[in-house]
Amino acid sequence: MKKTGKSILTLVILLFVLGGLITGYFILRHYNSIEKEADAPSIPLLDKTKETVTSLRCHNGENDLSFVYENDVWEYALDSHFPLQQKPLQDMAMAASSIEAKLQVDTAEAGTETYGLDTPACIVEVTFTDESVYTYTFGDTNSFNGYQYFTISGDDSIYMVEASLSESFDTPLHSLYQSESYVLTEQGVEQGDVTSILLETAAGSAKEITDAGGIETLFAHVDKLNLSVWKDYYADPEEMQEVYGIHENGDRITVTYDANNGESNTYTVFIGNKFERVEDADKKSNDTEEETKYEYFYSPEGSSVVYTAGADTIDAIFNYLVYTPPVDTSDTNA
Repeated sequence: MKKTGKSILTLVILLFVLGGLITGYFILRHYNSIEKEADAPSIPLLDKTKETVTSLRCHNGENDLSFVYENDVWEYALDSHFPLQQKPLQDMAMAASSIEAKLQVDTAEAGTETYGLDTPACIVEVTFTDESVYTYTFGDTNSFNGYQYFTISGDDSIYMVEASLSESFDTPLHSLYQSESYVLTEQGVEQGDVTSILLETAAGSAKEITDAGGIETLFAHVDKLNLSVWKDYYADPEEMQEVYGIHENGDRITVTYDANNGESNTYTVFIGNKFERVEDADKKSNDTEEETKYEYFYSPEGSSVVYTAGADTIDAIFNYLVYTPPVDTSDTNA
């Protein structure tokens, strides 16, 4: 019995060792396979330049965006007025103009559903100056090597490309919005550079704050109008006045400051209509004033963009219409 027990134990140990060797073999084989794939030369599929790309259409299920290149500028195809960042589109054009595959897939008995190409993760359509049009289809990502299955129109083969290629085209429109520069930040203006803040209303009231203490506290509110939240990226003068209540004779704030070049500059912001925030209105349990949140429309001078700011900020600014600077008694004789 003892001998039989020892034999069984020995067999278990041998099986355990054998299992480890087999596992190690497959791990090493897989590792070597990945190494060979990494060392293998890339397969060129398209070799053009970003300057020859005239249009891009990117569709990934959630986004379906089209862009055109006209007059040396990338534009959003559905609205040329949309302020579009140029760098991301230039990067997309570069990615779309030069395509290299890492591997070609052996598809002897497999259909496109095996690679996720029947329900693509991303489809990109590219047009070039020579009027050629190419469609790129991205499928599943291979879990072993991290490459993504890919096809290019005009070629029946299935390839594997770097997964980062499809990511180049996966940017929502709002992330491509080119915001205006906030002049005070762009000029490096700090509270100590401000020499006056003039408040004017449509009703004719006006107040100019020039003392250091008043400027310090008021500028902290004015500096919040930093163009961070936009409502309309292209409003014509009629819309500005009729829809948003913004016009040159309305309420306005003018900051006078010393620029880095030593000259005195001004920055004016026009305040428009007050409105109730819709998202807060939906959450109200009753119509009490405390639960109602308001905002104002505003726009900097010369801009076609309408922004929004909290009513607490705007109201705090115009409360300074009744501001009286403290009397300096430091030189008064006792």
